[in-house]
Amino acid sequence: MEMEYKDPSRKGRWIVLLGVVLAVVAGASAFFLINNAQQQAGTTGLKTVEGYVAATPILARKPILAEDIELRKDIPLDNTNAGVINDPKLLIGRLLAVDVTQGQLLTQNLLASGTAGLGFAILRPEETIAPESEAWRAVSITVPDDRAVGGVLGAGMSVDVFITATVTVPEEPPVISNDPEATPAPARSALDGFESGRSTKITYQGMRILARAGTFYILKAPLVVAEEISHMQADGSAQFSMALRPDQDLRILDVSVLGATTNRIIERYGLPIPEPYPALDGAKPSNPPIPEITPPPAPTVPPEQPAPTAVPSAAPGG
Repeated sequence: MEMEYKDPSRKGRWIVLLGVVLAVVAGASAFFLINNAQQQAGTTGLKTVEGYVAATPILARKPILAEDIELRKDIPLDNTNAGVINDPKLLIGRLLAVDVTQGQLLTQNLLASGTAGLGFAILRPEETIAPESEAWRAVSITVPDDRAVGGVLGAGMSVDVFITATVTVPEEPPVISNDPEATPAPARSALDGFESGRSTKITYQGMRILARAGTFYILKAPLVVAEEISHMQADGSAQFSMALRPDQDLRILDVSVLGATTNRIIERYGLPIPEPYPALDGAKPSNPPIPEITPPPAPTVPPEQPAPTAVPSAAPGG
């Protein structure tokens, strides 16, 4: 009886191949489980918060629309995202102080205004209201471009404000004489040595421009200063001018001895005082005659050119 022979090497190869596949599957499963466990361990105890981000790039000073924002619920809560906004009513219709990119978190310090339709905020992001804090207000003044650094001033700049007011010095009542032939005395100022005129002085220093619309400038001012400015504008006898300050210059100068009038400028710089001309006792000179206009030179006639000599023709009979 003959026995059938089977080669065991083929069966062994299948066993080895199956072992390799099982090892690969086991390794991949172990890697997935370990990685997932590490991620869960890393996020254990991490608090998240809801907040709105920019769904599309949003330009500064452009009202935010509903389609410009989207809600995220997985924002890690830490010190870098304080002031996160989770109410769309606080964003729609507001203006941003800076441009934001798509996906950027929208926080309170990015808003240019806390009121819809308002293009500025009176307080800076780091400023708060406290019982002892200054009562800041926004007040507007009208300054033409020629008195506002050529009209190049804008929001965020720091300026000094000058006031030019008309000062009226009262006159003494005329002295009435009993003598009908007496010459009446001329009216004199009640303040000896002074007369009515315009006076200019730097009044408010380091005022921040919040916004501008044409020649209207909205300034941040304490309540008492806002009251003074409002009165002078309503009175109509004062004019405002502004000078731009460097951003680095935060000094408040003592201006108690400053102030300009025409007389002070004449005395300080030695401007000559005009005199009557011509003298009242002299003859009035006449204007010199206007010289006659010299006619232009006549055009030069070019000399006549000799007639060209005929060239003999080589053709017969020519």
